[in-house]
Amino acid sequence: MRRTIATLLVMAAAACAVPAQAEVTVMAVRLGANDVVKLAKFYETAFGLKEIDRVGNPTTEIIMRYGATVAAAKAGASPEFLLLKREGSAGKDPIHHAILRVSDVKASLAAAKAAGATVERDVMTAAIGGSPIKIAMLVDPDGNALELMELPATMTHLPH
Repeated sequence: MRRTIATLLVMAAAACAVPAQAEVTVMAVRLGANDVVKLAKFYETAFGLKEIDRVGNPTTEIIMRYGATVAAAKAGASPEFLLLKREGSAGKDPIHHAILRVSDVKASLAAAKAAGATVERDVMTAAIGGSPIKIAMLVDPDGNALELMELPATMTHLPH
């Protein structure tokens, strides 16, 4: 009996020692900008994001979100895209970047290029979780790396 009680106490103590896991979702992506107003125009033109707020006078940050209109974007729940005034010179980092899911990677890449992006890697297909995923890499006008991903129409998320 003592052994059973001791075992139960050890198990209870171990269960209490495991930290509680909070629910986590993507709230926003923040990218640096030399000129936040100009870069916001790029993201609106290339990807349809809408400006929902500005910070500072002069503007040091623009907050954007997806929506058919500005009002819909403000009321929506998509993750925010934050463009923050960069201090110092622009740095190009090939690892830190935003990944955007698009329905047509070739059309999205063309729109981004027309809006001022530089194509780093044209559309290619990579097997992720055994599924063919179309991927393209580009750099926005302020040097931020972006990845565009087109999933097969039947998929709602990456298969891992």
